[in-house]
Amino acid sequence: MPEATQAEVGRRLYHVHREKKVERAMKQMQQGKGSDWKLFSEEEILLLSHLMQCTWNVIDQDLWDKIPFSSITISEIRKILSYGEGVGPGRNPTSESVDNIKKILLGLS
Repeated sequence: MPEATQAEVGRRLYHVHREKKVERAMKQMQQGKGSDWKLFSEEEILLLSHLMQCTWNVIDQDLWDKIPFSSITISEIRKILSYGEGVGPGRNPTSESVDNIKKILLGLS
């Protein structure tokens, strides 16, 4: 089995770190919404996670760690999901959509 290059290892670590940060944010959202979280289908939650990962890439990590994800509203989650049309494996949201999601997240208080 060939050894992984430094670049491959770095890329994998980056993806794992991103997944963990987004997973934590998703748990905070779920806890903040309580039983209302059940309003979202499994497909919507997977899409939300994908959109969040794409947005994580463009937010400074110090800022990301300060976002109060538990305070997000159902309408804000629905707005984020609205930017996911046509998004899926191998198809990321447009940079404009990511910028709009970033604005929503950074506007949370």
